[in-house]
Amino acid sequence: MAYPVYIFDLYGTLVDILTDESPGPLWEREAALYTSFGAAYGADELRREYLRLCAKEQAGEADPLYEIELRRVFEGLFLRKGREPGEKLTAFAAERFREYSTLRLEIYPWVGSVFRRIREAGSRIFLLSNAQACFTVPELEKLGLARAFDAIRLSSDVGRRKPHPAIMRALLEGAGADPAQCMMIGNDKSSDIAIAKAFGMRSLYIKTETSAEIEGAPEADAELTDGDWSKLPALLGL
Repeated sequence: MAYPVYIFDLYGTLVDILTDESPGPLWEREAALYTSFGAAYGADELRREYLRLCAKEQAGEADPLYEIELRRVFEGLFLRKGREPGEKLTAFAAERFREYSTLRLEIYPWVGSVFRRIREAGSRIFLLSNAQACFTVPELEKLGLARAFDAIRLSSDVGRRKPHPAIMRALLEGAGADPAQCMMIGNDKSSDIAIAKAFGMRSLYIKTETSAEIEGAPEADAELTDGDWSKLPALLGL
């Protein structure tokens, strides 16, 4: 029997992604971008300042599930050089950073057919992701997923990452959903499955390339660990 609401994690669950932020071409290209807009940086200097600003955003927050807002970091990199960027330029710098650091970004092959089955069952589809809006919103557009969800909550907008209850509460209250009518689907037991358990909702764990084995993590109500996507409709009650 289908659930009224299906809540999906994004990266590693619906989308296969691989990024690389190590020293190298990413920082050279991003430094060139900042320099072209009047904020002159070398690659090494930009990387050092980026990491310093990230650490500054995190400082003073005792909650390990606190999520910084990276838009402030990209803005701060301009301000450091006396350049007032405005929202559009800040967003552009963030998007290019993500583009330069991304090696792979593609939807898993089962997503389209499963989403159609969910819609045919009359159920809603939500997104709950530990993610930065400045990266994820453009990527949802690029992947054709921007209008695939009835409600979306990202950790950078809430200021807390899964499994902090604040992010799930913001999603459910904003969409008027009852946790008893929801199933959470994700590839991380310590965040996706843990937050589902905290709210008393059913959960499905999908093991993918980025899934980590974490001792003591909660067990899901159902699991797909062999990569056989044909089993998903039955596991989802569709």
